[in-house]
Amino acid sequence: MALEQTTAVEEFEDGLRKLGWLSAYSRQVLMTRHLLRNLAAISYPDDLPGGTPGNFALDLFRCSITILSSVNRETQQFSSPYEPPNRPDTHHLAFRRKNRIFSASIASGMPDVHFHFATESGVGFENSTDASVADKLLSSEIIAVSKGVSLTTKSLADKRVEALRSEKLWQQQGSEDQVTAQAFFDHWHEWAGKNGSFWREWYQGLLDGEPLDWTLQRRVALIDDKVWEAGIEAVAVEIEKIRIIFDLEKRIVDLETDLRRATFDRHGVGGNNPPEMLDDAPIARELVIVWQPLEDLSNEITNGDPDSSRLQLIIESLASALNAGFAWCLKKGDLIVDTAIKWAIPASGTGYLALNPEKLEAVLEAAKRLLGVI
Repeated sequence: MALEQTTAVEEFEDGLRKLGWLSAYSRQVLMTRHLLRNLAAISYPDDLPGGTPGNFALDLFRCSITILSSVNRETQQFSSPYEPPNRPDTHHLAFRRKNRIFSASIASGMPDVHFHFATESGVGFENSTDASVADKLLSSEIIAVSKGVSLTTKSLADKRVEALRSEKLWQQQGSEDQVTAQAFFDHWHEWAGKNGSFWREWYQGLLDGEPLDWTLQRRVALIDDKVWEAGIEAVAVEIEKIRIIFDLEKRIVDLETDLRRATFDRHGVGGNNPPEMLDDAPIARELVIVWQPLEDLSNEITNGDPDSSRLQLIIESLASALNAGFAWCLKKGDLIVDTAIKWAIPASGTGYLALNPEKLEAVLEAAKRLLGVI
């Protein structure tokens, strides 16, 4: 046996022992990253026993996104038990503290991982006397996170894993194991169709070290138990709704920020006001007919369960505001174009919606997409 291989195995064993000294949160993040790298051991969802690759994959995804988005720190849905309790050589990720999902072990004297089905053992992969790339990466991450950490300074490790969540999942971007792990999501996407699109994008973000927005991930992790239990299609529909609302919120904030800026520039100190001939521009009316529907829209989507009839009325109100701006623009004809250039009207607020319809149109577009899924 090569000395390098022996060292790697010993480092893996030492890493698992050190893992037991860290907080539950740090253990869970490190184990989750190990889980996501070890999808290379499965590759094809259809190869899983039991004929339910969709449910099995959803369990893995839910566990991972719940832990990585920090939701589990509040909900405690997933635990990270280890055995034996004094010098641990096996670590688990488990749902509701009893249903094991994934484990990493050196109990047999060599590194191995297991994907579990409920309380029963599922698919296991022993790496013989070698340490895989995934094993070596787990060892290096544990060493980096636990350096200088004692029983009284575990919070230091927690801060380090917070940063680690946004690091690339694989250090060796050309690793064959990474390609194989990525194939799991490619095959999952083929198997699940459009219902697997979010998870393929989610995993790619982890590979690239550019994870999806953590607020978005938290919302997905907080999907109700009944939806998760209903299967991949129900989860995909709920994720689509969450993403549309998330996008709509950002577009509303973007438009509100612009309207505030336009109002200040139009009426604030310093002026640079446009000519008197354009003072009938509907900036005041815009604020009246746009702010209230925008506020109503924000309130309607806050709880994540908007009412379709109320949403339709809000869309109609915003569309009326947009049409009012266009009507004013048509009435002014070529004059407004020349004056807008001369007086920088887009920044000054006069006829704002007429000259800058894009952000209101973006809000309307997102609101209509939401209406189509509720």
